[in-house]
Amino acid sequence: MQAITAAVLAIVMTMTPSATLASETDVGGTWVDDGVKVGGSTRGDEGLHPKGRHSGTGVTATTPTPDPWEPGTGPQALSCDSPDNCPGSDPPGTPPAPPPPAQPGTPGISDVARFLVGNPTVTSEPAGWTIAGAQTNFIASAGEREQAGELLGQPVTVHFTPVAYDWRYGDGMGQTVTSPGRSWAASGLPNFAKTPTSHAYENRGTYTVTVTVEFAARYQFAGQGWMDIAGTLGLTSDPITVTVKGVKTVLVGKTCEENPSGPGC
Repeated sequence: MQAITAAVLAIVMTMTPSATLASETDVGGTWVDDGVKVGGSTRGDEGLHPKGRHSGTGVTATTPTPDPWEPGTGPQALSCDSPDNCPGSDPPGTPPAPPPPAQPGTPGISDVARFLVGNPTVTSEPAGWTIAGAQTNFIASAGEREQAGELLGQPVTVHFTPVAYDWRYGDGMGQTVTSPGRSWAASGLPNFAKTPTSHAYENRGTYTVTVTVEFAARYQFAGQGWMDIAGTLGLTSDPITVTVKGVKTVLVGKTCEENPSGPGC
């Protein structure tokens, strides 16, 4: 009977380690609900409570590191149940925002040269001939123009405005003016009157006349305002020829209508 009682006591002692540990290590202190015992242990943190570790003299009790995504925890006490479902974040599965559209660069005057088409034209008064020493009137035809297309990968409209007219009269003379010229009739002037674009040839002969028109440019990308471009572009007209005749003054008894074979007729 005594042998049976000893065996039972051995089994009980084996099944209750906390009692054994308490008898060996506990010299006071309090167990708390999370399994941590603070104070009164001579073995430090080596003693175990049935629920976990205990803290003895000189040992600081530790608590679990909070999950920053657990509601009500973390440095900002975020109310989130997952990193993908947190206030201020996009809903789960939201695709990333597309990048902003590329902004077009700034074109220079050479970039828009291909948009300037159509050479100016020149006319003269009298048409094709003149008299040495008399004023010959010249008129350029080159108005404002506009062209649409693509520039720097963007839809664009380019507008050109003539700002200067460089006349070359073929006898070594020329001038640059801001007017394209007007006919004598449109200006209310008599024939052979001086105009801003007229020229008097001193000698007889045939001369080649051209005009180069300088255009200022501005552009407008789709959805944006008009922007000026520094510099100008020049277009030169096809040449025209002017024959300069001499004048002789003679006394005649009849007009050329009355005597077509008379001097000077």
